[in-house]
Parts: sequence; structure tokens; C-alpha cells
Amino acid sequence: MRLAWLNAYALNSDEAQHAHVAWAWTQGLLPYRDVFDNHGPLFSWLHSPLLGWLDGRVDVLTWLRLAMQVWYVVALGAVGWMASRLYGWRVAAVTMLVAGLFPRFFIVSGQFRTDDMWMAMWLLGLAFVAGAPPRAWRYFMMGLSIGCALSVSQKTLVLIATALVAAVVVRWLRPSGTPRTGIRCWLAALAGLLLVPAIFTLWLAAHGVLGDAWYGLAGYNVGGGATKRHAAQQLLWFLILAAMLLVLCVRQVRRRALPEFDWTVFFVLQGGLFLLLIWFVWPLITKQDFLPVLPTLTLAIVGGLSGWRWLQQRPQLRSSLVVLALAIEFVTLIAYAPPWRDELVAQRAELTMVLHYTDPGDTVMDPKGDTIFRARPYYPVIESLAMLRLRRGQMADTIADDLVNHQTMLVVARRLPRETAGFVMRNYVPAGGDVMVAGRILSTPATEQTIEVSVPGDYVVTDGHQRLSGSLDGGPVADHWVMAPGVHHLALNSGAPVAMVWTQAFDRGWRPLLPERL
Repeated sequence: MRLAWLNAYALNSDEAQHAHVAWAWTQGLLPYRDVFDNHGPLFSWLHSPLLGWLDGRVDVLTWLRLAMQVWYVVALGAVGWMASRLYGWRVAAVTMLVAGLFPRFFIVSGQFRTDDMWMAMWLLGLAFVAGAPPRAWRYFMMGLSIGCALSVSQKTLVLIATALVAAVVVRWLRPSGTPRTGIRCWLAALAGLLLVPAIFTLWLAAHGVLGDAWYGLAGYNVGGGATKRHAAQQLLWFLILAAMLLVLCVRQVRRRALPEFDWTVFFVLQGGLFLLLIWFVWPLITKQDFLPVLPTLTLAIVGGLSGWRWLQQRPQLRSSLVVLALAIEFVTLIAYAPPWRDELVAQRAELTMVLHYTDPGDTVMDPKGDTIFRARPYYPVIESLAMLRLRRGQMADTIADDLVNHQTMLVVARRLPRETAGFVMRNYVPAGGDVMVAGRILSTPATEQTIEVSVPGDYVVTDGHQRLSGSLDGGPVADHWVMAPGVHHLALNSGAPVAMVWTQAFDRGWRPLLPERL
């Protein structure tokens, strides 16, 4: 199913952004300094060899999505590992099937995004200790896995905070005299947690980009200006619902009175608190935020139902419920993302066009690294927080200046601020889809033209089929000219010009749309 659905997931702009950052590693560019990134460095660094191998392939996202199946397997394997220890192999099999086919989990975890590795490392960390005797090496491996998750996404801090609250509550309510996890295990966990982040911190400091990394990882995200609507009311709802969840979990722990750590209640409390934080406190809610707790909540629900005596006495009903749940998930998947529909067609067509008209050394302006294999002239990515800042005037719109300074001759015109969009409309010509090539449609077909150039570059004047030769600013006759910014006077030998366009794109087969065909 994962192979059949590779191209069926809706394209998310985060996928190209993460791919672009990973590709930048292969070009000797440093994250946070040369390429904007507001995620931890581990994911892009780990996948950079793959981007180096796939450099220039227009089907790159299909291959990258295929690579994400490794994290899908790790995540489900970790959940199955926990379930088999806590409830047995039958519950583990059902948990893996139900969690693995849950539509949101199945679809989002198939996209190329940091969150796939993030949730896999979090679940793997829990799997080392859930239901297992406390050992220092287990807690070290748990810390190491969660440290990897932290080196991928700062949202791990929220997971750690909710897990600590849940662990303290469940441990505090355990019957007296039951064995406790020793300080040695927790010190081992702390050492494992800090190891990978410390390595990256030292590496970033050695390369002089620690300050840039701090801005990308903390300053940009925290100071983004995004706020929750009706924040006070939402916070009140969070406190009320969190208190209700806490009371229910306390009652369950006391009722069950297990001699060992009650992992079922832990998963419910930790996952519930995390969901409530995302729903009511987190300023921006995205589908990928829920990935690490959907499997553990499924584990808790399936494990809890497996111990329900009424259901144990009805094996046929129990089997029917499993089949029904899987059937509903399967039908929902097909309805939401039919596997026969290719959602990457437009992305491949756009990438094909961009790579054909540009060289590796050319810059291309796109929102978030959409063209993957081309450097961007503008450092920030134009995502939700940036768009909010641009609208509020909290971030300068220097895109037009950067287009001029980097001689950027091709633009993917999406998510552009108003002033920049106007500049692009005046100085670039539609080339198909959202792609625009530097140039102008001339207002009159006269042989004497006064042309204003804003983006410097090599241009030709064409009637839509061929180059037209002439003299620029009284210079020798030529059929293309390197034009600096400013007003230029063009005298053509013959022909009726309709457009001035970038020479490189014209030489590679692109032709502007003639006015009479508009």
C-alpha cells in the first residue's frame, strides 16, 4: 500500500523546503547561514547524500517519499514492540494495523518531512523502556533516540514536558513498596538525550553559525508573531479539559492498582495532554503535529479494550470490530487520496521547466525552495509566519532588490507580497503555470523602442518566433544584449517586436505568448 500510494498524497510545500535544505548540504552551503531553516539539522544532514544522488531528477519527491517508509517502519515497529511487551503479540498486530492505516497517520507520514523522523525517534525512545525492566542502557538508548528527535524538531520539548508530567503522576500513584527506577537510569537517559544535540551544537559553533542557528530554531519561531485566536478563552479550556483528563487518569490508576508502572494510563495522559496543548495553546496547528501520539493513543485504546472482560467473552465480536475499523480506514484512505491519482504531476512539470531553462549556478525565486536544486536569492522562506510578518511590516520585503542584485531571471510566482508581486508582473513574462521568465511584453510593435530594464541580464527581442537584430543605445548591431538597469533605446533593422525576454530561456526553446493570442 505504501508503494501504491507514493504519488497519491497531496503535495505539501514543506516537502520541497526540506529537500532544498538537504540539497544545500551537498553544495557546501551551511544551514541557518546560507539557507534558511527553522528545524533541527539532523534530518536534512542525514538525507543530504540521498539528495546528492537524486540531484537534477524531476521525480525526486517520489524517491524521497519512498525513503520515508523507513521511518514509517521504525514507528510501527516501535509501537508493536511496546504492545507485545505490555499486552502480547495479538494486541501488537492489531495496534500496528489500526495505527498504520489511520488515514492522517498513513498520509502525512508518507510525505517527505522532518516530522516522519521526529515521530519515529520519539516512539523508538519510548519502546526501549515501555514494559521493560529498568536498566541503565535502556534509558540511555531512550535518551539517545529522543535526543535525535530533539535534533530534528523543537516540538520534542513539548513531548518531553507532557511525558514528564504523565510519568510523575503515574509513578506518584503507584502502590508503596513497588520497585522504582533508580537515579542511575535517569542520569543515563539525560546523557543520551544531550549527546546528539551537543554534537550539533559544537559543530555549528566550530563553523561560526551558532548564532544563526539560534535565530532559526528559537528566535524566528518564538518571535514569529503568531497568536492563538481568543487565547485567554482557549487557555481556560485547556486548563479545564487537562484537569478533567488528569482526574480521570488518577482514578484509573487507583482503580487498576497495578504493581508495575501503568503504561496504558501513561500513554493516555501524555497523548491527551499533548493533543490539548496543540488544540488550545499551540499558535499554528498542522496535521503533522499529531504524528507521535496517534500510535500511542491507539496502543492504549486497543490494549485497554483487550482487557475488557465483556469483550473477551465475545471473540467473534472482537474480530468483527477489528475488521470494521480496518475497513473504515481503508475506505477513508481511498476516498481522501485515491492511489490511482498522481498528485505530483504539476510539481514534476514545473521542476522540469525550471531545470531546463536554468543552469545549476542560476538563482530562482520560489516561496520555500520549491525548485529544490536551485539557490534562492531571498534568504527567508515565505511560509505562514513570514507572510504574517510581511503583512504586519515586521519583516522587510527586499525580494525585488534581491532579484536585481542576484540577476534572478526566473521566478515561481507564489505567495509573493503585494509589492513584490507588482514588480514581478512588470518585469517578468508568464512561461507556464506559476513560472515567470525575466522580460517584458512590449506595448507597441514599432522598430524604435524605449525599454526600461529593472532586472539586469542578457535579453533578446523577439516577434514570438525568432530573434530580431538591431542596435542598442547606438551600439553595434546584435541579436542579443546584456542590459543594465535603466532606460535603453533600441533601433531594430526590421520586424515587429512583441517582447524582450531572457536570452537563455529563449535559446532553450521557450517563446513568449504573442499579444494577439492573449
